[in-house]
Amino acid sequence: MLEVSLHDVTAGILHDVGVTFARSVHTALIGPPGAGASTLLQVIAGTLRPERGEVRIGARVVNKLKPSARPLLFVTSVLEIPARWSVQHALIAAVRTRTLDRIDRQREYDLVIEKWRLVPERKIATLSGTEQTIVQLARIELMRPGILLADRLLERVNPSAVSQIADDFYRTLRVMGTTVISAPASRAELAMTDAVVVLAGGRVAQIGSAAAVYARPSDEAAADATGEVNRVPVTIRGKVVESAIGAWDVEAPPFQGSGFALARPEDFAIAAPGEDSDFVFGVEEAGFADGRWIARGVLTGGLILRVALPAGTPLHKGRLLALRYDPARFRLLPAAGS
Repeated sequence: MLEVSLHDVTAGILHDVGVTFARSVHTALIGPPGAGASTLLQVIAGTLRPERGEVRIGARVVNKLKPSARPLLFVTSVLEIPARWSVQHALIAAVRTRTLDRIDRQREYDLVIEKWRLVPERKIATLSGTEQTIVQLARIELMRPGILLADRLLERVNPSAVSQIADDFYRTLRVMGTTVISAPASRAELAMTDAVVVLAGGRVAQIGSAAAVYARPSDEAAADATGEVNRVPVTIRGKVVESAIGAWDVEAPPFQGSGFALARPEDFAIAAPGEDSDFVFGVEEAGFADGRWIARGVLTGGLILRVALPAGTPLHKGRLLALRYDPARFRLLPAAGS
């Protein structure tokens, strides 16, 4: 397998991008809409030629190579085969791209049919979006690409099935040793990645594991891309941080003046009986997901705050909760232009 690297690449929205995607590693490109993830994938695939800089696959500069000559597979959520084809036709066409004898072709074909519970006789045109995506995944497995570029591949999958399908698919590619560079369609896919590259405004803002970026995002784009986050306006004077949820001291303030604190919903907890609270939170609405409540409330100055609460917490509109937080878990960032 080969690594992929970009060296000072400018193309479309991308500006002087330099990044290396390690071989046999799954790297996700994340960021706000229009950050450049799809553009970056197109540059690697060869469907968009960079204005400046180099694209390398292994040690070879591939800027002038046609897409068909590059040792990779570029896929999107669209299954680009005739709708009149059957599932069987689609899979046989995929496995025939490899040099296998008839017995091995049949064996691999049978394995993906069983794994993905596909019905060979069904026509592509009759399949739902989720089913068409599964056919796409089965085809990719049969083609066994050394490098896979996936642009919102699971976009048409039912949200309730994304995590399981992504886990089954990317686990298989990991066993194959495929180098995967993806622009995920949902945050659920980040759990299956080895690394993430955060893009903002066509530039690389942060690189790390999804967990590391979640814990210490470099900016608001990185925080939003990896999970739900509260943006709490703050003002720092000396070593004191003032905000609508209270004030706290910091030993080494990262800036002076206006900015904001990035706080995850789980950074808040209900104060124990007899324990001092940091502020009172009024529940406006709540939803239950992943074994916990996410409650929404409006604080002073119109600040909307979302907090994660244990599953057993009795909630209703208007309930007041005394909350505590550990400000050391917050990420303090200056206001734009500061």
